[in-house]
Order: sequence, then C-alpha cells, then structure tokens
Amino acid sequence: MKITAIFSKKPFKNADVCAVGYFEGERPLPKELAAKKFDGKCGSELLLSSRNASAGFTLAIGLGRRDKFTLERIRRAAAKLVSQGQRLKAQTLGMDLDSFRGKFSASQIASAAVEGARLSDYRFNRYKSKPGSSHEIASLVLFSDSGASSASVRSAVREAEIVSEAVCFTRDLANEPANVMTPRRLSAAAREMARKNGLSCRVLGLREIKNLKMGGMIGVSQGSAEEPQFIILENRPARPRFKDPIVLVGKGITFDTGGISIKPSNDMDKMKFDMCGAAAVIGAMKAIANLKLSVKVVGLTPVCENMPGSRAQRPGDIITCLNGKTVEVLNTDAEGRLILADALEYAKKFKPKALVDAATLTGACAATFADLAIGLMGTDPELVGRIKEAGEQTGERCWELPLWDEYRPLIKATYADIQNISKKYAGTITAGMFLKEFAEHTKTWAHLDIAGTAWNEGAPKLLSPIGATGVGVRLFVQLVKSYLE
Repeated sequence: MKITAIFSKKPFKNADVCAVGYFEGERPLPKELAAKKFDGKCGSELLLSSRNASAGFTLAIGLGRRDKFTLERIRRAAAKLVSQGQRLKAQTLGMDLDSFRGKFSASQIASAAVEGARLSDYRFNRYKSKPGSSHEIASLVLFSDSGASSASVRSAVREAEIVSEAVCFTRDLANEPANVMTPRRLSAAAREMARKNGLSCRVLGLREIKNLKMGGMIGVSQGSAEEPQFIILENRPARPRFKDPIVLVGKGITFDTGGISIKPSNDMDKMKFDMCGAAAVIGAMKAIANLKLSVKVVGLTPVCENMPGSRAQRPGDIITCLNGKTVEVLNTDAEGRLILADALEYAKKFKPKALVDAATLTGACAATFADLAIGLMGTDPELVGRIKEAGEQTGERCWELPLWDEYRPLIKATYADIQNISKKYAGTITAGMFLKEFAEHTKTWAHLDIAGTAWNEGAPKLLSPIGATGVGVRLFVQLVKSYLE
C-alpha cells in the first residue's frame, strides 16, 4: 500500500472509500448521517455509498468530544478505513485530514494516520502453506486544503513510515517460533539489521560473558543447549546533540519454560514472546538510525533460553551478578530480572544520560493493567515524565508505580544480598526494586514492564493482529526525539 499526501482545494473524489471524521455534538451533519442517527460518538462509524457512481463510499467516523480527542483516535480511524477497504476490496483509499483537525497539526494527524494504516495492515503468515486471500490495497491518499505546510506533512509521512516499518520488523522477530528465533538467530538478525542501517553492532558470546562474570546470564542459560548472547548496538551520529548516550535495555528470553520452576503447560507456547523487550530495542535502534536522530543511543539486549536441562539453575542457588551483588534464586521462573541485572550494570561503562529497560517481566503487571498500560517505575521524575508524555503521544500509555524504600525488605535474602522474588506481594514493584539494585550507578533510570502489552492473546485488534504488538518501539523513538525538542 503506497501512502501519499496531496494538497488540493477539491475533495478527493477518486477513492473507492474515503474516511471523514466527525466530532460529537459539532456542526450540522449531512442529511444521510442525521437520518441514520449518526452522532459522532467515539468509536462509531457509518459507511455510506455515494450517489455519484464514480465516487465510491464515504466512511463517517465518530471522533467523540473535541476536548478528549487524542492521536490514538486518528490511528484507530485509519485502521478502520483499511479494514473497510479490505472488506470492500478497494484499490484506493482516501482520508480527509482536515476533518480530523482538533488540537493537532496536519503533520501530527498525517503521522498518526500512517501508523494506524500500516500497523493494522500487518500480518505474519510466513509458515502458512496457504496464507489466505487478504485483499491488498494499492494506495492511501491523505488530502488537505487547510494551508498546511506540504513539506512538513510529507516529512511526517516519511518518518511515520520508518517507525511503522520498524514496529513490523519487531513483530516479525517476536512472532518467529522459538526453534527458529534462538539466541544465536536473534543476534544474527541484529547484526544484519545493523549492517543495513549504519549501526555499530557487537555480540558477546559465552566465553566473554563468563570472563565478565555475568552471573545472571550464566545461571539462566546453563540449562539450555543454546548459548547466551549479549547484543550491543550503537547509534553514533557525526554531530550528536550531547555527549552521553541514552541507553535502552531489552529482556531477551527467546523461550521461557520457567526452568526447574516449570510453568503450567497451558499457554506455554506464548513464552516465545518473552524476548519482546529485546525485539523492541532492536527495532527502535533500526528506526533511530533511519530517522538520523542526532543522539547517541546504545541498545543492550541480553539473550538466553530458560530451560530445565540437567545443568539448569536450581531454586536455592546463589549467583553473583556483574556488579558483585549476590542473589538467592528462589524461583527460576523469575529469570528475566537476572539477565537484566547484568545488562543494567554493563550500561555503566557508557555513562548514560538516561537508562531505560523494557521487559515482559511479571504476570502481576498483566493482572493489574491487562493489555491497556505499561507498568512504569523509575528513579528520576524528569525521565519518568518524559516517558509518560511519549506514551501519551504514541498510544503506548504508561502508569507509574512506586519504588518506595519500604518495599526493599521484601527482596532481602536469607543467605545472599537479595532474592529474586518477593517474600509476599507486590510482584511488579518488587521486580522493579530488584532491578534498581543494578542501576545505582545512574540517577536517571526507568523500568517498563510490558508483560500485559507485548502480545495479543485473543481476537485481532484494530492496530495489531494476534501475536506480537511491537510495543515499545514507538515509545522509545518518541522518548529519544524528546531530547531534541
């Protein structure tokens, strides 16, 4: 689907289906809409056939009240347009940007529309002998006659295409089965992506990981025949805006059985998605490189399998992580925080301006927020604020949880410095408290628990089908861009 923007005083009449937005309670509605009691409420839509046989259909989309209008509603409107276009086997779609003008610029509206169209059009059919007959739309035209800058809108379209492609790349990585997307395959994919996009990439293997004494990674991976990998990606612009880099860290468990603390068999197949944090970092780095952002950014992804082999880590084992702290491993299914511990400490060598990790870390987070919010914790209010704002702009919303000192006793161990699970409750927060122990070298650290938002388990949604969502890519990109504003 080719996406273009045009600037004309005449409505776009050549579309098979054209989307027009209507705010609730505003302006007299066309007679056809009023007759069908269309009121512009958020989520409503109505498909009208034109009296002019050459003009196709008009898709009226309710935007809700103007004072509650968000960019996410524009993304959803574009996704609805694509869905209707596929159903009607349309070739050309149109979207009247001016009808979506609320508190956002034409560039912001165009960017959101591109993301909505691209992300809703994603499918992962690589392993189907008969992928199906999903209709392919030839083009989407975004049109405006409001006097918007054509250069800024076209730039916004191009940038949204780059970011959307990175999200789809991330989804591809995460949707691959675990027998294909092993630690070595993920590191190879990262190397290939870096080579094609002008990033520096280095991968540490088992020998280097042992030499560094990354006890978390060694312990988690020792039950698997697959050796661990530690991927280091760097964006090095010629003229960076500031000296110190932003460091992004992503959990990369390519398959998580739970180890000796083995998971129930129901839904264990979903544990191929336990590397969605790593995939998001790799995808974000791809977008950052292609956007040519003048910010030094480092992406770190510790990658392992967590398997119950004969050499597997046992409950009760004590390991020593990279920063010298000892950990009593009471549950081998709380493995993500162990590999992140080493990665967060490794980040120290880069002297990060900001350090942010993303991980499918706790079922407690999914139980709290379902798939509607990312759990957010951090040590720096300014960084947390940036992340919240980035989440609001991208639709990857975050909700902050406390890291009060009173939670620290819940991870105090009997035989080591700390233990890897809570003594009682607060599973998501105590996981954050655990990670905080390994981010003490910086005052600007934040943790994103994406356990509830990383994949869809049920029916397809407007912006993503069943499977990996690619959450985190747009959030990370927007966060990095915020340092250039």
